[in-house]
Amino acid sequence: MTTEFQKLDPDSAIDIAYDVFLEMAGENLDPADVLLFNLQFEERGAVEFVETAENWEEEIGVLIDPDAFAEVWIGLVNENDEMDDIFAKFLISHREEDREFHVIWKK
Repeated sequence: MTTEFQKLDPDSAIDIAYDVFLEMAGENLDPADVLLFNLQFEERGAVEFVETAENWEEEIGVLIDPDAFAEVWIGLVNENDEMDDIFAKFLISHREEDREFHVIWKK
């Protein structure tokens, strides 16, 4: 028996990731990074929905189905519009009734 579920649309995944980021950044990032993010976000900030990587097992120790999760990155972009300073990578379950997420914070 397979259970069908509605995938998160990119905007919803971005909203969830950004809300969690704002709530948890102070506890998980270096104070200098929090300050940098706050000062630079208006000019260089980005929250991007990206293709779900298949190497999350290496990061979180659990094998995941990339089709069952959305991935969102939060960081700052450079002059070439490339995200070169990533503060957090989010893995968010598409299952609304069992919404789990994992975060890799900048070290």
